[in-house]
Amino acid sequence: MSVRTAHVADDNNSLAHLVTSAAAAAPDVPAICKPGLTVTFGELATRATGAAGAMTGGTTIDDSALTMVLMMTVPGLAMAGPSGLAATLSAIRIQATMALAGQTAPEPR
Repeated sequence: MSVRTAHVADDNNSLAHLVTSAAAAAPDVPAICKPGLTVTFGELATRATGAAGAMTGGTTIDDSALTMVLMMTVPGLAMAGPSGLAATLSAIRIQATMALAGQTAPEPR
């Protein structure tokens, strides 16, 4: 799988930076695991880069681009409200941190 790595803000702790770094290091590791849906970091970064391009004309992944992609990709996420989005963003942050550390999270039950 080919991943186009986007430039991100200088904040190395940002979720956008973690997603981009995880996509470069482990593009096939799942970023989102829900029943019936798995999105890898490579796929998430590619989609977020496309969203960033559509929104700003640039290639910088930011929280807005990630949020837009997640709302379009994860069924029911928009209906889950702010707490559902926060939980999803937290899960992606954990998955990215683990992917960068060379670990894989257990599959959800």
